[in-house]
Amino acid sequence: MRQVQVDPRPESSTADLVKEAIVEARELIEVEVALARDEINQEISRAKTSGVAIGAAAAAALLGLALVLVAVALAIAPAPLPALLIGLGLIALAVVVGIVGYGRAPKRPLERTRGRLGSDVRLVRERVV
Repeated sequence: MRQVQVDPRPESSTADLVKEAIVEARELIEVEVALARDEINQEISRAKTSGVAIGAAAAAALLGLALVLVAVALAIAPAPLPALLIGLGLIALAVVVGIVGYGRAPKRPLERTRGRLGSDVRLVRERVV
């Protein structure tokens, strides 16, 4: 059975419908901006908390590793060469880990907001056209 779509406001003029569509589009944009702000604030809050925790962990790990490496270098020989080789190895490891970390960093921030905006634009186009 085919459903017939009936215009709910046959007395409305085209100008009124366009005005209403513009008002609804403006409201939609305001809501999207508010949602984007909320999403940004949530991401910033999580990033701050995560950054502080990771920074504290990194500092503690760095100090602990430095002490262990000093102990290892002194155990190998009381000369500078073992400490130099261990230091160069750690620098190489840091470069590799840094490259991997950079590769895994988010490349498209606010992905949910972008998706909602795309669907909202399609919806507005369908209603206006």
